[in-house]
Amino acid sequence: MIIRGWALRFASSVVTRGVKSPGSKKRLVVLSITAAVALGVATVQAGAIAADVNVRGKGAYCLSSDAARNLTAQGVTLEAVAPATIDDTCVTMPGAGTVAPDLTGGQVPLEGGMRFTSATGHHLDITHMIGHVRIGEGYNTADVAVDNEAAVNLDIAHWPVSMSRVSITPTTASMKDIPLTLTADARAAFIRAFGASPTAKDEPIFLFTGQGAITNPFSQLPKP
Repeated sequence: MIIRGWALRFASSVVTRGVKSPGSKKRLVVLSITAAVALGVATVQAGAIAADVNVRGKGAYCLSSDAARNLTAQGVTLEAVAPATIDDTCVTMPGAGTVAPDLTGGQVPLEGGMRFTSATGHHLDITHMIGHVRIGEGYNTADVAVDNEAAVNLDIAHWPVSMSRVSITPTTASMKDIPLTLTADARAAFIRAFGASPTAKDEPIFLFTGQGAITNPFSQLPKP
């Protein structure tokens, strides 16, 4: 609140000086920009702009080496569900959502999905995935369907979240090699489909790499 009050007083002072002083246009423009920034800070402090920022990008889910080896031994292959794409053992999905800059919350729905198929024709589909961000531990929910059963929305995987694992600039956010560990419900779905889980309880099935563009919150402010 101290920062907000200072910013408002500073902005008001700068605007007043800009109006009364007969100096050059260049000085007036500089003062106006400074005032706009100060007002922007005050507006953010006042909560006029939502804490979350919009993010649009893509995420790649790459099978861990253990998961890839176990699935191969089980005769299970991985495919992408459009508009997701696959490259070797990595499924990449586009998505867009909102994330808090301090990583205390956010949701990023992803488009498409993935299908695991056995040599005997059984399959497991994971679609409509949503990444839920929360500091400490994030999680993914998704619709999971075994063979021709109706899809069930499950909490399927958990992953560590910390500022040290995320790179943020004013316009981008990225993370790399984030381990995703299957939940008990997800492992049970794999067992029902193929007779075994691709990973043990505490071992990751995927390493996630994500990249996204952030919408600048100051773009929501009125032009000075």
